[in-house]
Amino acid sequence: MLKQQAFCPRIGTIYQFDKQQVHVLESGDLNARPILVLHGCGSLAEEVLLPFAQSTFRMVAPDRPGYGFSSPLPLAERGPIGQSFWLERLIDAMDLHCVSIVAHSIGSAPALHLAARRSELVNGLLLISPCCRPVPPKPLPILRASVAPVVGSLIRQHVISRWAAFFLDRGLRSSSFPNTLPPQLSVLPAAHMVNPGAIETMANELRAFNKDMELLPKLPSNLPLHVLFGSEDRIVQPAWHIDGLRQKHPRPMIRVIEGVGHLPHHVVPAVARQMLSDLVRERVQQSSKRQYLAGVA
Repeated sequence: MLKQQAFCPRIGTIYQFDKQQVHVLESGDLNARPILVLHGCGSLAEEVLLPFAQSTFRMVAPDRPGYGFSSPLPLAERGPIGQSFWLERLIDAMDLHCVSIVAHSIGSAPALHLAARRSELVNGLLLISPCCRPVPPKPLPILRASVAPVVGSLIRQHVISRWAAFFLDRGLRSSSFPNTLPPQLSVLPAAHMVNPGAIETMANELRAFNKDMELLPKLPSNLPLHVLFGSEDRIVQPAWHIDGLRQKHPRPMIRVIEGVGHLPHHVVPAVARQMLSDLVRERVQQSSKRQYLAGVA
């Protein structure tokens, strides 16, 4: 079980736009090409950055809306489509221009919508264990109860938050299965991650997910799209989401690692880093080819 002592969250830079606060962490080479990194459901920028700490790129990771130190979006905008507009505003506020995006799990959904809607803002996607297609509803009784009328706020404040370390440990072990829990995850700030606001955000984005992903258009055929899955992922079904991506993009580059669960970026971090390098190299090669053809013309 996660250690019970209170670990302090890592604190980065606060950006303000549209009366919203966005907390952003950065790591790697801060003078290099920027890469936007998006965490999954119930997580933080701090978690998803860990495998890329020594990257040769500038890794820019926000706490997504409603998580960590970032303000929540209005209720109607908490699904993937609303978050894609939030990403667009963040890219503008940080003057990132055209960026590659690394996204884990449900964080892949707004990245896909942004790439489909504003392709000039996204020059490549690396999706890690992506949840990117409508899925059958799961029971999730505790999470559903936490947003139920009347009793929901009591459950969020006095049950789940009070046992934050327990619930975080259970969630991380379930995600990591069949692999052992990577030790670096044992020092994540449980009370900061599992709080009433984050719990409500989780429930709301899951509730909006299927409807928004039914509306995902096809992706630009020239968009570099690299995908990393673990073959033993029990949180999302790799085959289901791989098939969905192939319906939206003609040539996704897909790698499935045998014996790995939902956290391949932590279990096999070198693979995730290599795939990011491959993604960037592919985009550079595309740009060079276009420049050559333009010169010939």
